[in-house]
Amino acid sequence: MTDSERIQELTKKIKQLKKKGGDFRTLMRLTALLAYYKKQPIDRIALCFSISIKSLKRWIKRYESNGIDSVHDEARSGRPGRLSPEQQELIKKGIQESNQRVWVARHLVVLIQTLYGVLYSVGYLPQLLKKIGLSFHKAVTILIKRDNEKRRIWIQQTLPEIYQKKIKEGWRIFWQDEVGFQTEGTLAYTWGLRGQPTAIANYGRHGRINMMGAFELGTGLFYGVKTSFKVNAMRFRRFICHLKHEMRTDKILLICDNASFHKAKWLTAWATEQKEWLKLSFLPPYSPDFNPIERLWRWIKTEYTHNRCWNSKMQLKIHIQDVLQKIPDQAESLKSLMKKENERYQKICEFYQTEPKDLFTVPV
Repeated sequence: MTDSERIQELTKKIKQLKKKGGDFRTLMRLTALLAYYKKQPIDRIALCFSISIKSLKRWIKRYESNGIDSVHDEARSGRPGRLSPEQQELIKKGIQESNQRVWVARHLVVLIQTLYGVLYSVGYLPQLLKKIGLSFHKAVTILIKRDNEKRRIWIQQTLPEIYQKKIKEGWRIFWQDEVGFQTEGTLAYTWGLRGQPTAIANYGRHGRINMMGAFELGTGLFYGVKTSFKVNAMRFRRFICHLKHEMRTDKILLICDNASFHKAKWLTAWATEQKEWLKLSFLPPYSPDFNPIERLWRWIKTEYTHNRCWNSKMQLKIHIQDVLQKIPDQAESLKSLMKKENERYQKICEFYQTEPKDLFTVPV
């Protein structure tokens, strides 16, 4: 048998062992032999595999005399060929403690082989990981600057006071936020022909249209203004004035996030001068999940912008304008949509161990 034929035979055997999760020591011997027949220096092979040159020569002689089936590890006492329950718990603990990196099956195969000398196939390993209480899922971010105590006070005290007191005084309460729409659009799951991708034409244009909006829970009324420019304090003030005129109301209370332009000094001074008809209230820091208008943004993108691209900002602007014209006719649908938002607020209240309050059913 030529060296080329031996290389092919060894390569095939190694692939079979990896797929079946064969013995680690046998796999190491075959890999060392493969390196030898690929003309690697024998002393370097011995150093890489932490074996003696004498042992390597013995493996070569046995292989050339008796064939590939003779290259196997002799039965011996010692560590079993699979992970013990204690080792499985250590692997589980290690993954939990090192959760700032991406773990996939092939990484863990190498880790287990390195630490314990046990070789699993990449195809089998997920079954083992599920048995020890792990799952393959998408990571989520946690805002480490979020203050749960401030959030608790806001959800248990501040928000109920806003609705109970201000509504009695004749104030209309709107949740306010900004959102952006890209000309490239966003891709989402959709039904299509099996085996055929749903292709969306992308024009390679990079543009953005911003929208400022305000949503009134309980009535389902929405008011939005689009702009091609970056949202700032001046445009925010203009939006507030337009909102007052459009809603034909004397008193407006806006619940906003903590964007810097919402709290600009001159804007704060202006809002104070308009205190007879305008009040600004702010969410706790790092709490976008408290703003129900975020659900409205997701609904708009799902219904009107997912899986679509536009050739220019003007085309996108026209499309967003059409969307804004349709929304007032869907007030009842939006009220139904926000039922889930009420349920989510109840879950938030339960998290902070308080009695769930139907905060958004007060007549407006």
